[in-house]
Amino acid sequence: MRSARGFSLVEVLVVVIAIGILAGALLDRVLPLIGRAQRTAFTQVRVDLQTALRLTAAERITRGESATLPALADVNPMTLLLNPPGNYVGSLAQPDEADVPAASWYFDERTRHLVYRVGRYTRFDARGGPPGRIELKTEFVYADRDGNGTFDARSDEFEGLRLTPLHEFAWPD
Repeated sequence: MRSARGFSLVEVLVVVIAIGILAGALLDRVLPLIGRAQRTAFTQVRVDLQTALRLTAAERITRGESATLPALADVNPMTLLLNPPGNYVGSLAQPDEADVPAASWYFDERTRHLVYRVGRYTRFDARGGPPGRIELKTEFVYADRDGNGTFDARSDEFEGLRLTPLHEFAWPD
């Protein structure tokens, strides 16, 4: 009859190595999913912001306040949402990247740009822009029918408001 004894060092080592290999394989599958989820969340917030800008413009037009439309280009678009996303840090006068967590939004009051800090576990290429972030500006778009370079609600045609990236970026799967 064999007496009860503990695991040998070799058996423990084999189990630890097996668990390490399984953990590595799991992380290899999970980390890209986290990156895709961050990209999808960014895209959804951007679409929500674009919709909020359009609805605000439509509301002003129906109230007869078309002359105030150009001012929307300087507004923090996050203020137009009923509930800003949970990863919105706020409007910052002098943002310090070290104080803003990854995968979060903030509005830079100096530049009047909305900024998203890209999170970890994602393949992101800033393509010449600031590394690891996307800067968006609100553009007021109109057809300058009278050719004077300024929007006149009576003669010019309002075409919309756009959230435009300041630099190209690639965020592949």
